[in-house]
Amino acid sequence: MIQEKSPLDAVQGMTVWVYDNSLGNSSNGGLSSYCQRLEIGKDIRLKSGHMGGCIAVPIGDPPKGHVGWMSGGCYISSHDSRFSEAVEHICGHRFYGAIPLHDRSETQELYDSMWH
Repeated sequence: MIQEKSPLDAVQGMTVWVYDNSLGNSSNGGLSSYCQRLEIGKDIRLKSGHMGGCIAVPIGDPPKGHVGWMSGGCYISSHDSRFSEAVEHICGHRFYGAIPLHDRSETQELYDSMWH
């Protein structure tokens, strides 16, 4: 009996393109500041976002002394239908397009200075 891969397994190793802001990169040295394409499972992973959507985050922890991963304004996408199926699997609804790349990290001090 052949067992089908889950949509998330099917995208492991897939190359995705990074879409950056034409006004400049705001990732504070994140992956998108030096990569135009990334590999799912090697560089990034897909996960559920805070509002029920899907986001991509770097594999591993932020640099020492930095807080979480947050959006720096870049998006990732692929023309491969397996990408849309994986995002649909996470979101729970049909999807076609790009998803936010949360590759920005900041020190707590920088984060606090921007919000207080």
